Amino acid sequence: MIGIDPNFEIEDWLIQKANEDLALIQLDIQRERRQLEQRIHRLEALAKRLSPEDIREIPKGQTNLFDCFDIPLPLKHLTDRIEEIGNEEPHPAGTFINLLPHEGCDDPLLAVTAQMMLIIAQEKVGRGASWIDLDDLFSPLLENGISQEECDEALDHLLMTSQIHEIDDDCFIPDE
Repeated sequence: MIGIDPNFEIEDWLIQKANEDLALIQLDIQRERRQLEQRIHRLEALAKRLSPEDIREIPKGQTNLFDCFDIPLPLKHLTDRIEEIGNEEPHPAGTFINLLPHEGCDDPLLAVTAQMMLIIAQEKVGRGASWIDLDDLFSPLLENGISQEECDEALDHLLMTSQIHEIDDDCFIPDE
């Protein structure tokens, strides 16, 4: 190096290299700190979502379960159905058709398939799975002789009525 730069001194060069290395390390530490701050922020946001505040006003004094909890939409149609039952003898397919929450559907196979699909999804998620994939959702129905087209139609119906939500490609969770 003395031949290239007659004023070269190894001590100055080592100090310069050490300062450059310290600057790089300092930048790495800042990047790590920023990543950790972002991770803490994400964890705090998740914690807030897991324990939402109840913004409903709770009356003072005596309360009952209906003051604290509301019946979910997928079950509301069942309570309406119970109230509508009269003394007349219903059609045998009416039992299955009434499983669907919306009026205007007259397909008992769709009702049964959608209900079975919802039960399968709730059982799997209830056993601790984070989601249920399409194969696990369809295979018990296909084994029972329900066609692929009927399974697709039932899944479409459950997605449209928000009884099942697609969280990723072919990964689903039932509504709570």
